[in-house]
This record gives sequence, C-alpha cells and structure tokens, in this order.
Amino acid sequence: MLDADIEQWYEAQRNEGTVNRNVMAVGLIMCEHMSTHFPLDESKWFTGSQVSLLGGTRIKNILARHGEERPFASEGGRTSRGSQDLARSFQDVVNGSSAAGEFEDLDEDEKLSVIYLLQAKMVGRIRADFYDRQRLPLEIDFNKQTRHTVDGLLAAAREKGGNTVGAVAQHLVGATLEIRHAELEIENQSYTTADQQTGRAGDFMVNDTAIHVTVGPTEALVAKCQVNIEQGFRPMILTLEDRIGTARSLADYIGVEDRIAVRGVEEFVAGNIDEIARYSEPETRRVLRQLFDTYNLRVSAVEPDPSLLVEIPENLIQS
Repeated sequence: MLDADIEQWYEAQRNEGTVNRNVMAVGLIMCEHMSTHFPLDESKWFTGSQVSLLGGTRIKNILARHGEERPFASEGGRTSRGSQDLARSFQDVVNGSSAAGEFEDLDEDEKLSVIYLLQAKMVGRIRADFYDRQRLPLEIDFNKQTRHTVDGLLAAAREKGGNTVGAVAQHLVGATLEIRHAELEIENQSYTTADQQTGRAGDFMVNDTAIHVTVGPTEALVAKCQVNIEQGFRPMILTLEDRIGTARSLADYIGVEDRIAVRGVEEFVAGNIDEIARYSEPETRRVLRQLFDTYNLRVSAVEPDPSLLVEIPENLIQS
C-alpha cells in the first residue's frame, strides 16, 4: 500500500510525460530516511539548507544496490528549494498513508525489507523514465574518419539491445538519403512498419533502386530482392559490415549474387557524408550536423521511443 501511495506521489510530478531526475533522487533518499525514523520528520531530514543524504554518491550506492550501475547524476540537487518541497510532499504522502501505522509497527529488519522493496520499485521507475529514455550518445572526433562516428553510434545502439540497432540503421540510412537526394521524397516509416514491408518494394526507393536495410540478412529478404528484380527494380541490401558475407552467401545460394548490391551501412553513410562534404573538414562538420538533425526529425515523426534520438554533442553544436 505504501508503494501505491508513493506511485501516486511520483506520477503527480510528471509533466508532459516526463519526470525530473530530482523527483527520482528525492524518492530514493526519502525512502532511505524511512530506515532511520518514521513517521518522517522534516527536522530530521532537512538540515536548514539542504535535504540530508541527497547527493550523488548516496544515490549511486542505492542504484548499485539494485543492480543499476549506469551514471545517474553527480549531484542530487540537495540545495534546491524544489528538492525540499518534493521531500515535504513525499513526507505528507507516506505519513498520511493508510499503511503508515502498519509500517510503523514492523520491527527494524522488516522495515528494512519493505524499504528495500520500495527503493527497488523506484529504481524500476528510474529505468523506465530516465535510462530507457536517454538519447543515444554520439561522440565525434574530427581528427578521425567519418566512419568512426558512424561506427560509434551503431555500437551505442547495439549496446542498448533489442531492436535499437536495426531502427537506428534504418533511420540513419533514411537521413543520409534525404540530405543526399534533397530533390526526392524519401519515405519515412517506423522501424516496425518498415520491417513488415507492407506492399513496398523496399525500405526506401530511390528512382529504380529498392533499398533494404537489415542487421540480420535472411533468405526471405534475398527472396524479396529476387521479386524486385522480376519487377524491374535494382535491389540493394545495406547491412552491418560484419553481416555482408552472410548477405552475399544467401544471394549466391539463390543464384542472384550478380543482381543484388550488398554494402555496409557504416561505409554507405560515411561515404555519402564525405562526398556531400567534398572531403572538406569544415563542410564535414556542417553535413554531420545536418545528418543528425535530419535523423532526429525523422525519428521524432514516426517513432514513439525517444531513446532512438541522438544526443548532439557540444563540439558539433558549436561547429
């Protein structure tokens, strides 16, 4: 019951679908204070200038206790007036809960067990509302080849697991085609829609070329390419570099290896960027910014998952 009341408190802080990190930090720390005194008493958790314990190290330790090692925040905002107000509202909710008396009657070990579960639930909320919504990190070193930037983004997407790398590869190719062929309308579909291939020759059509983007080439995909050929299209498979051999072997098995272009997504994107920029470093900066702005716009238009968006790094913003 306490968790249900805390859930209501947490959801009351949601603004336009998002919850501020400070809310999450206060929730974790106020549960921590419940292990030293209950009912909660402002004179015990507020020192006169800050919410006691509300710091990066303590929050990091609580997260680690529940198996979450990713960075959260170096400081928990302990000196802000907002933190005090949040802590006070948390206190009002738990002290006024119909389960407060039952919790107060528990022995110390039982209280610690309940607090552990309450914090576990809060960590679950943090995963859903913070970690799972974090944009993909993008690192750009202008002393390195453009390919390095593309490799890094796809590696970050692969690290997130699930369908992330497939979705990122598709939208990265779409953004590349859009800025390379500004005179054409490059179709934009969500990753799942594109995966279903509903009545379309490929993920993207550029003149008479049907482009298929995949991170896992299959015989079924090559069969679609064979249908493309029969329909008068020129099929192209764009896949991850380490899957090129698989795609070519499948095409060879079906007997259409000389009719299907197979290229790596990494080199396709990087090569196009270099060509658009005319191999000029200042232009490469501009084109990379255009690429990732276009990518984010395309993702925002069709994907409900904000974690597919790219965090534009400071050195690209300032370019």
